[in-house]
Amino acid sequence: MLPAFILKNGRIFDGRSFLSQGFSVVIRPPHIIAVTPHPPTHLPSVDLKGKVIAPGYIDLQVNGGGGKYASLDPSEKSFRQILDAHIKHGTTSMLLTITSSATDTRREALETIRKMMATDQSSLAGVHLEGPFLNPSKKGAHHEPWLQPPSPELLKQIIDEGMDVVRAMTVSPELFTSGNLDILLETGWILSAGHSTASYETAMSFFDHGGQMATHLFNTMPPLSGREPGIITAIFEHQGARAGVIADGHHVHPAAIRLAHKIMGERLFLVSDATFLGQKDGAVYFGPTTFKMKDGICYNQEGKLAGSSISMAQAVQYCITQAGIPETDVLRMATFTPASVIGATDMIGRLGKGMLANIVVLGEDWLPEKVYLEGQEIGR
Repeated sequence: MLPAFILKNGRIFDGRSFLSQGFSVVIRPPHIIAVTPHPPTHLPSVDLKGKVIAPGYIDLQVNGGGGKYASLDPSEKSFRQILDAHIKHGTTSMLLTITSSATDTRREALETIRKMMATDQSSLAGVHLEGPFLNPSKKGAHHEPWLQPPSPELLKQIIDEGMDVVRAMTVSPELFTSGNLDILLETGWILSAGHSTASYETAMSFFDHGGQMATHLFNTMPPLSGREPGIITAIFEHQGARAGVIADGHHVHPAAIRLAHKIMGERLFLVSDATFLGQKDGAVYFGPTTFKMKDGICYNQEGKLAGSSISMAQAVQYCITQAGIPETDVLRMATFTPASVIGATDMIGRLGKGMLANIVVLGEDWLPEKVYLEGQEIGR
């Protein structure tokens, strides 16, 4: 067991708000044992000299990183490289996203993740299945031959494959009958609307029926208009709908992020949608197609965006420095809100007694200077 220690003299963001000055975080790995103005005097301490202390970031849409893409190489080595790449940037909990794939690839990925989650892999919170039940007209970077219409038989097959590891699934609401939607809802998975041309009425019905989330707000969705309010208005209006947004400066204009934040408040959260974390230029093999990276942006052969190359830390920095959203709200969008989406606020997304000691220490530029995973500092 690692020894206990104290993080002191920091500005503590506990997941919901900043605490008043004078509090310290007392850690006995893997947990926080106290957040207190009166820490023990006999324990070693780390003086943070006024830097921000926040919960580790939580990313519900991680496609790849470390030179690996989850839906292409579903091996444990590949997945560990992806996790390690994101952890170093302060993302201490994540859903690996398996996009529309060949059946054998999806099965192998789910089985690999099942085995990893059976060991001590606290950073791997489960799977986000993005596909195959997506509208081909809004396929984005998904390979169209791998998209499929939902049927009771195929739904039950995928449920059997992923029942104990899938936490969220992106679907196009307009493809579903209420009966097929009920089959998915019985799993307890978080159903997310995305890659969709759903009308306002169809999207509202989806959320009324039990859908809880929307995938990469604004992207692969028709734009809002006066005569066709569409899925975006439904996401804004329905109080049961929460949405992830990609804040990389390319997928969504900062003014649109500000607008979504003003309307949705704590229902909006950040995702990286990272495919090639940190990669800047070159050709990338992506399924049966070659994609191009230019200046850190990935495009498919049709010129469409194909995931991002950012970390959650960069999304936080962008929202504070470029989108002008208050720092308290941005940090909540990367911690408490995504934790609440997956029902995990008893262990992650907050700083408090009994929580996992997943912590980021932020510099003046809002990027992590230290990362702790279960109380152990991660080399960067």
